Amino acid sequence: MNDAPVFRKKKVVLILLLFSIAFFAVSGCGSSQDDAMMSEPASAPDLDISESASFTEEAAYDAAPQDPNTRRGMNVSDIPKTNHKIIYTGEISMETLTFDETIEKITHYVEKTGGYIENSSIEGHRIGNRSVQSKRYAHFTFRIPEQGFTGFADQMRDFGNVTAESTQGENITERYFDTEARLNSLTVQEERLLSLLEKADTIDDIMRIESELSNIRYQVESLTGTLQKWDHLVQYSTIYLSLREVDEITPDPTHPPGFLKDLQSALEDSILAVIESLKFVVTFIIMAVPFIIVFGLLFLLIKKFYRVVIEPRRKPKNQPPLPPKE
Repeated sequence: MNDAPVFRKKKVVLILLLFSIAFFAVSGCGSSQDDAMMSEPASAPDLDISESASFTEEAAYDAAPQDPNTRRGMNVSDIPKTNHKIIYTGEISMETLTFDETIEKITHYVEKTGGYIENSSIEGHRIGNRSVQSKRYAHFTFRIPEQGFTGFADQMRDFGNVTAESTQGENITERYFDTEARLNSLTVQEERLLSLLEKADTIDDIMRIESELSNIRYQVESLTGTLQKWDHLVQYSTIYLSLREVDEITPDPTHPPGFLKDLQSALEDSILAVIESLKFVVTFIIMAVPFIIVFGLLFLLIKKFYRVVIEPRRKPKNQPPLPPKE
């Protein structure tokens, strides 16, 4: 009876001993694996140059260090207004009584503001040379510095009558900074490939790297040209100006003339109509004088020929003389 408790105690001790052995065995395996992992040298990943050949703008953008001010998908509202990139374009239609003088004033003002004439054309003839339909027209394309764009139309009112004007602006801020970010990414990629080119050992690797460098440099030149073009369009606004020669300025519809002005205009129109009629009569007489002279001389020659040649032949021969009248 006394052997049963002793057997139970030995059984409990044996079970505890087995659990301890199993615990230390598991711990030992785990530690050995960790030591193996720590002691194993980390091998550098092999760079596959062929993957670089498929490099795109997206990959270049992801490879470059991201600047929070030039990241793709940036919010334009986060950019200060002074850094916005806006391309301004304006159109102005004018009329003038003094065509040559107005053109001289406009071109002088454009040069004074630091702008220049990109395109120009003049057609038609001076008033009075041909007809009313042949009045002169001028079309200009001006490039004006950005700071002088706002007051350009107001200044044109001092040189002639502005009949129409319009202004539009294209905000390219987001596209500009996205393109600039892609350009920076490509520049970083180019530097990395140059460093790899110095370490390349085989002809195959060198050729692949140089091929990728050529592709990246082409993209860099293209994006650089785009940014330079945008910079020029932002710095120099475009203005299309049309100038028309007239003999009477179109009245402003927002300020209609009064009754006395209407009477004055009617009187002026009547005087002009009389003058034009007199011009027409005088012109007609001057044009008719050569015809009158030629046809008058021809009439006199025919009349004399009739009297000398035709009329004597029509008289009867051997006609007795008429008795004298009592």
